[in-house]
Amino acid sequence: MGVRPDVVVRPTSEFGAAEVLGVTTADFGDAGLAEELRATLWDHGVMVIRLAGELTDDEARALASMIGPIKDPVGLTADGTELRYAEDRQIMDSGFVLTEELREQLGDLSFGGDDLRPGLFEGFHTDDTFAERPAAASVLHARELPSGPGGATRFIDMRAALAALDPDTRARVAGRRAVYAYDNGGAFPPRPASTGPLSALAPVTHPIVRAHASVPTRSLYIDLDRATHVDGMDVAEGRALLQSLQDHAEAVAPRYAHEWRDHDVLVWDNASVQHAASGDFPVGEPRRFWRFMIEGSVPAPAAS
Repeated sequence: MGVRPDVVVRPTSEFGAAEVLGVTTADFGDAGLAEELRATLWDHGVMVIRLAGELTDDEARALASMIGPIKDPVGLTADGTELRYAEDRQIMDSGFVLTEELREQLGDLSFGGDDLRPGLFEGFHTDDTFAERPAAASVLHARELPSGPGGATRFIDMRAALAALDPDTRARVAGRRAVYAYDNGGAFPPRPASTGPLSALAPVTHPIVRAHASVPTRSLYIDLDRATHVDGMDVAEGRALLQSLQDHAEAVAPRYAHEWRDHDVLVWDNASVQHAASGDFPVGEPRRFWRFMIEGSVPAPAAS
């Protein structure tokens, strides 16, 4: 890849998460740089763009749009009605503490995260799997970080997880599809389910072995925060299969832990990696981001 002289890309982990240096707001919208950023992301799976300052809304949108069109998060209910499930720029507050007073106000509403900090998702997962066209990538811009160490975002490489499957399991998952729902009913304890009005979104199915839409790679594609079962299998058997695949990935896949710096823009490829937050920062301290999801296509199956 022909990287511009003033932009440095260097690997920062065993599976090649890339650090991009030298980008400024004056570069946003540069078509050549946008092509380089996309190629870097698809190659490495995770990419951090180090910035000198906080972005405005317009600047953040311009940078996210270099990866691809920003997704408008609208899904369909069972009767075909459109239902908005997020804004195009989401405020992700994983340091937010759920007080007893707020618990009473929310009632049965659950965001699916930690019981104390509902925006904190410490289990490995993939964004937007309950959508027919899940986000191709997620773009996170640090707005406010904990005062000390902790709060890393962790990743595992699901391409490597697929490559490490034994032949019998490869044969077992070939052609299989998992079913996903916004509220999966707590199908994979101790992971809590998300509940509330968005539970009206219609379930979707995605291939367990996924072909990448932009490059000739393939990966295990599962998300136990949203999966309900495997299509065409006994429910208990299918859930056991999905859990075993997740356990396998967490045991063997290469890892990267991103230690946040002020103003970082972290981008990851949802078709290639899973991510999780680390809750090892003081309760009550902020860990706040802007998130943009990038439009994706209907996931295509690949040979296992």
